[in-house]
Amino acid sequence: MILNRLAFLAWASPAFSLVSRESPPLAPEQAYDPNRAPSEESLREFSGDWLFHVRTTSCHGDAFDNGTYTSVSRTFLPMLCLGSVGLILCTGGASKRVDPPPDAENASANDSPQSSPQSPPASGRLWHVDFARICAVMCVIFEHCGGMSYTHRNVGFGLWWALPYLYLTSGMSSMISKSSMWGYIFRLLLVFAVGVLANLFADVVTRRDWRHDFGNTIFQMFFVVMLLIMAPLAEPLRLALRDRAAGQSVGVSTQLMAGWWGLLAAAALAAFVRGYTGDSPDIVTQTFQDEKVSHWIQFYAPVLRHTPIILVHVGGTLFLSLLATIICSDHLSGVVGWVLLAFTYLQMIVIPWDQDSFAHLVTLNILGMVTYQWPLAGSTKIAAWVQAYWPFLLMFLCLDSMPDMWGRCDVHSPYSTWERFRMFLGEFILVVCFVTGAFTPSDPNNITSWLGHWSLYAYCFHVMWYRLLGSPYGAIVTFACIPVFWLLSRSQSRTK
Repeated sequence: MILNRLAFLAWASPAFSLVSRESPPLAPEQAYDPNRAPSEESLREFSGDWLFHVRTTSCHGDAFDNGTYTSVSRTFLPMLCLGSVGLILCTGGASKRVDPPPDAENASANDSPQSSPQSPPASGRLWHVDFARICAVMCVIFEHCGGMSYTHRNVGFGLWWALPYLYLTSGMSSMISKSSMWGYIFRLLLVFAVGVLANLFADVVTRRDWRHDFGNTIFQMFFVVMLLIMAPLAEPLRLALRDRAAGQSVGVSTQLMAGWWGLLAAAALAAFVRGYTGDSPDIVTQTFQDEKVSHWIQFYAPVLRHTPIILVHVGGTLFLSLLATIICSDHLSGVVGWVLLAFTYLQMIVIPWDQDSFAHLVTLNILGMVTYQWPLAGSTKIAAWVQAYWPFLLMFLCLDSMPDMWGRCDVHSPYSTWERFRMFLGEFILVVCFVTGAFTPSDPNNITSWLGHWSLYAYCFHVMWYRLLGSPYGAIVTFACIPVFWLLSRSQSRTK
């Protein structure tokens, strides 16, 4: 903000002004309109400036310089899959497993984090996980309660970290949790019920036609639906990673699940290569368009056309992760996360399709599980460099951010490969910084304990307040509850 004001003062001062004071005012059609997204026509003179300007001024639709139907995409994806499998196979070999200490059964999982290569990268509480979850929920409130311009302009690089961190922390939390899968699912069902009932209450009060558009009643709680689906699908991986952390070999069930996901991903890859790339309407999409269904279903039904590449993306990530738990040597476990990162981000850059972020975010959830148990190779060095030179990293991210671009470019990818590379390079950098612990803060006043409770409340109820009170009052009421949770925390601490 200070830099913006200095730049404005310098531009406006007589010494630096490039425009004479006698210059005529701009015509009405040439005047700057802050509510209008820049168009291709208005930026045509900058079409050759590939660094400071963009071709994709508005992210929407399914138009790309290299779609899923091209021979490049149908050649690149099999090569990426084979290369990723080959890299995972290369992590096998002679193991340098470190035997657990004799008192391992009585020791906490965080007591000796460096005792083996699979140990989590930080000791004690992972503060960056708590901070990321809370801050990501705050960004979700901005988006859902009237502040869409924040996300559409990627303010604070929100598109690069808010949802990725939310999915990463969910995967890491599933590894941290000591409860059973069914206990985890039961808690998710309670959260889902509370959030949906809150939205339904607002819909009934405001007389919204929720019966024909129940998807918008579920709304933000679809994230919980994803967690409910992923809980049983990722449970074999969760157990396998814990077995490896305990110095044990994985069981036959893990090998069977790896085979299942491998066959499913291979079949989906074959369908994709043979031409089922999701670019032509299928029977499911045509049915949704012909029948009288809700706008929510009509909007997201085209995603189902890309089922083969979704299965390759998500199923392939699960297969690679399970395969790694079977054959990976302990001293090479840090390579696995890098392979998974390359597998998902190269797909996002080279083989785009509209709303492809849903499959990508699910893979980040899996990545969070893997990198919690098997930190990325070089994590300590990366964290040290980022913490020492973060101002330079910030300046690079500013250069990479493409301010001319408008829209949910994380969901609707940019048109050109170069712009997709820049878009996901920023996200990739912030994801790596997060999983390596480079952004680890501290919490001397234990604020995150009660703010974490507020964030859960806020996630469930912010849409209800917005639909009842509108903007900005819905967001104000949601944030105004923060002191209430602080007072509740203080009262509980006094009674103990």
